[in-house]
Amino acid sequence: MSMEKLSKFITPAQRAGIIIVFVAISAFLTYYFHHVLGYGNIFTHFFYVPVILSSFWWHRKGIVVSVLLALILLISHLIFQPNVPFTEDLLRSLMFVVIGIVFALASERIAEASEILREGEKHLKTALAGSPIPTFVIDRNHRVLYWNKALEEMSGIKAQDIIGTNEQWRAFYDRERPCMADLLVDSLVEEIPRWYEGKYNRLKLIEDAYEAVDFFPALGTGGKWLRFTAAALKDSKGTLFGAIETLEDITERRRIEDAIKESEQRLKSVIEGSPIPTFVINENHRVLYWNKALEEMSGIKARDIIGTNEQWRAFYDKERPCMADLLVDSLVEEIPRWYVGKYHNLKLIEDAYEAIDFFPALGTGGKWLRFTAAALRDSKGTLFGAIETLEDITARKLAEEALKESEMRYMEMSITDGLTKLFNSRHFHAQLKAETERARRYGHPLSIMMLDIDDFKDFNDTFGHFEGDRVLVRLGQVITGCLRKTDSGYRYGGEEFTLILPETKGEAALPLAERIREEFENETFTPGHDRRISKTVSIGVTEYIPGEVLSDFLKRVDDGMYSAKRLGKNQVFFAKHP
Repeated sequence: MSMEKLSKFITPAQRAGIIIVFVAISAFLTYYFHHVLGYGNIFTHFFYVPVILSSFWWHRKGIVVSVLLALILLISHLIFQPNVPFTEDLLRSLMFVVIGIVFALASERIAEASEILREGEKHLKTALAGSPIPTFVIDRNHRVLYWNKALEEMSGIKAQDIIGTNEQWRAFYDRERPCMADLLVDSLVEEIPRWYEGKYNRLKLIEDAYEAVDFFPALGTGGKWLRFTAAALKDSKGTLFGAIETLEDITERRRIEDAIKESEQRLKSVIEGSPIPTFVINENHRVLYWNKALEEMSGIKARDIIGTNEQWRAFYDKERPCMADLLVDSLVEEIPRWYVGKYHNLKLIEDAYEAIDFFPALGTGGKWLRFTAAALRDSKGTLFGAIETLEDITARKLAEEALKESEMRYMEMSITDGLTKLFNSRHFHAQLKAETERARRYGHPLSIMMLDIDDFKDFNDTFGHFEGDRVLVRLGQVITGCLRKTDSGYRYGGEEFTLILPETKGEAALPLAERIREEFENETFTPGHDRRISKTVSIGVTEYIPGEVLSDFLKRVDDGMYSAKRLGKNQVFFAKHP
């Protein structure tokens, strides 16, 4: 038992009595040795007992006892042994005082340290008791030192029933086994995997500390999930004197996490099982999901793309953002740059866009895709990723284009003469009406010409319709070859042809008419093996007069053509306004 513990059982009055007895004994022994026995130098080791006790009990005040004993020794020497040098007794007296001072100061330091230690233990106990974190502390012998209120509530075991025992296991298990703190107290770190296989990890920031998560069926109703941390306790010299273990009830959090995992698994199952090619990326553009349908479309396996930010590889031959990437970065204003004229905002879904584009890198010959991307947000509105779905509409797109092409061909057929490939008379009347309205509105010039093959009926009657058709076709080719970009040619009916010449005055139209006439005249036809025949045309030209009716405009050019025939055929006649 230490002197500090012994002192707790001695009252202040008893201490004073003990010191008085020791001082009296010291005084008597001094008298006895100096006077009765006549020793000049006496044995004074018994003086140290009251010196040390008084300094230990009363600290600096106890030095008075040391001084008193020194005076007793010196006075006794001077009275009873005046003839003996008292150098040694003087040194002993000084030694009493020095030892008293040293012990007094040392005892003060020890008392202060003990008080600090007691205060620290008190604060620690208060902190542990008041902590909302369930905590217990064990000593080197596995005895429970602390068991706070939070742990009482969690375990149902009162501190008074567990402190001082080594039954801390009762709170967590249905049979005796070590807690993690017990393993650390015994320095059995290598045993941790045996008891917490796959459930623990070592803490990097705290030496000799470990954390684990486990389910405890004995806790509460239906068990509890706990995250618990145990750390070895060592003194300033590194000597292990116990361990502390804190626990956190994470049952509700675990249930939520399990529910989230279940939800994620269901989402994954939905995405995986969906026939619609789909991928999901997180806020860092990393691929989270890449379903079977998209594997089949892209030829890229999920295992090769999940976790990377290379989703672009499925659609493009060089790195660039997908629409989902733009939404993750909230770069909605960048969408037109990449999908100009190809996208639109979805009204029913916030932060969602749809586009149609052709992807030459997909499949053989490329694919047309309709793709929809939407931002993903949590319940607080925080963006955490984006989802993009794709639909292969190549067949539909080809069908649409085929339909458009068919409609275009039908439209062309409806306005085109099948024989000469020039526009027909119905389209001529529609265009002429439009061009006259434009000329009238903007005050721009407009001219037309009408052509008729000379003596075509005689040629037809002589050589037949087949040869006559060849003449008509050739004239159509000549007209087409002479047209300017703004001009248009028409088969008006039979052997008559018309041309509409926008932005052209009547005089400016005459050289074009002459060119057509000359080129057609230079054409040679061989309706018989031994005959070479040339044909000619008579051409009437006139200019539109703003405000005149269409019928007058047409009659004037028709009259001009017949005037050319009356004047000898194979010539151009400019029909001016009368």
